[in-house]
Amino acid sequence: MTTTASVYAEIAHHLGWLKLDRALSEAEFEQLSGDTDGWVTQDRTLPEVIETFGPPSLWIGGTSRFHPKTLAYTTADSGNDLICFHLWNAFANTTAETGARGVHPEPVVLAVRHRPENFPGSFSFTPEGLHRKPTADQRSQLRSTVWIFHGDRARHASGVLDTLGAGLAWAAEHHVTGILTEYPHGGAYDVAVNEGRFTPSKAHHGTADHIAAFGPGLRHIHLVGGRSDQ
Repeated sequence: MTTTASVYAEIAHHLGWLKLDRALSEAEFEQLSGDTDGWVTQDRTLPEVIETFGPPSLWIGGTSRFHPKTLAYTTADSGNDLICFHLWNAFANTTAETGARGVHPEPVVLAVRHRPENFPGSFSFTPEGLHRKPTADQRSQLRSTVWIFHGDRARHASGVLDTLGAGLAWAAEHHVTGILTEYPHGGAYDVAVNEGRFTPSKAHHGTADHIAAFGPGLRHIHLVGGRSDQ
């Protein structure tokens, strides 16, 4: 996803590795930083981003209006963060004639990542972005997970269950000792970054070794003889 790619791009910029298509002046960067909060109070399209702020320092994603994209702005100073405009083509407008939600002819801005805070708090959302932003309950319902049991001193996991209840029932039946852990479908690292539960901030974050050893970061239960020790 382009949002995740923008985080890697920011790390590369801080390390001096990122080649910019256009470097903003400090004055341009400060003005963009100051204007963002007010600018996103309205729905905005891709042409409006470029018309207002000029060509981006980095374009992430395809050029087709049917693909997500991120336009990132920064200066040549590696100490500056990236200000990232995240766009998608679907627009939740409602036509008077049909009452149906349509598709805007241009990609629209959903959010801008511009605040120096933790990942979830670094965004400002347009009205369309707020409309599409799932609630915490919706995110929980949408996440697909399984429960994996790993026995004490065992080299491999020995059980994969669809629900917590099924996992606890299986553990109780066999009187096993170990950890029952909730895992999301997909790569644990990628899911954690996309959900804002983990923000890459060091050079080794996102490397092969780091991803291979990354924990799921979801719920886990210690079991002794098939029963919770908590």
